[in-house]
Amino acid sequence: MAYTEGTAIEAQITLAETQKASLVAQTELQALKEIMTDEQKSNYKILEELGQIKEQIFQLPFKVVETDSQTSIFKSLSDMQLHLSQLAAELTLVSHTTGIDYRKLQELLAEQKWQEADKETYSTMLKIGEPEGEGWLDDGEIKKFPRHDLYIINKLWLQYSEGKFGFSVQQRIWQAKKDCKRFAYKVGWLASLANSEWVKYEEYIFTLDAPKGHFPSISRLVGLDSTNLGGVQHRVKIFLSRYL
Repeated sequence: MAYTEGTAIEAQITLAETQKASLVAQTELQALKEIMTDEQKSNYKILEELGQIKEQIFQLPFKVVETDSQTSIFKSLSDMQLHLSQLAAELTLVSHTTGIDYRKLQELLAEQKWQEADKETYSTMLKIGEPEGEGWLDDGEIKKFPRHDLYIINKLWLQYSEGKFGFSVQQRIWQAKKDCKRFAYKVGWLASLANSEWVKYEEYIFTLDAPKGHFPSISRLVGLDSTNLGGVQHRVKIFLSRYL
C-alpha cells in the first residue's frame, strides 16, 4: 500500500515537473519565433537556444506510470521536438535574405551527386544574381550577391565533401596564390598555365578525387565561356574577395 501511494505521489510530482518544463519550452519557442531576423548572427543565437531547449526536453523524466494526461503531454513534447527540428532546418537551409530553399542542394550533396549539386548551385546563384541576358554574373551583380547565401552554400559543400570543396577552401587557395591563373590551375579549372587553356566543364572531375576547391565551379558563374579570359579572371578575384 505504502509503495503504491509513494509511486502515485512520485508520478504526480513528475507529471507536474513535465508540465512545467513543457510550458517553459513552448514559451521559449514562441519567443524565438518572434525575434527571428534576417541577420546571420541572430540565426546563430536562435540555433544555440533551440539546442538548449532540445536538451531540456531530452532531460525530462519519462520513467513514470503513463496516464492519459501524461500521454498527451509526451505527444506535445514530441511534436515540439519535430517543430524545433523543422525550425532549425529553416534557419540553416532557407535563406531569410533571398527566400531560397537549399534543401535540394543538401540532398544532392548528401548523395555525392557532385555534378548535379554543382549545376544546382550554379542555377540558384544565377537566379539570385539576376544577370541581364548572360549566363554569368558581372562585377556589379557579384558585388551585390548576399553573403548570407554564400555562407549557406559554402557550409553545405564543406560539410558533405569532408572539407574538400567550398568557397572557403577556394578562398584559402586564392590567398596562397594571389594570382588568378595560378589559382585556376591549382583548383583544376585551367589545363595549362602556358596557354591559358580552360578545362571544358564536361571534363571536370565529379568525384572526391578532384583537386581541392574544384567545386563549386565559380569559373562558370563569372563567365568561363566568354572570350574575354582577362575578364573571367578579374571577376573570379572579385567573387573571392566578396566571400571574405
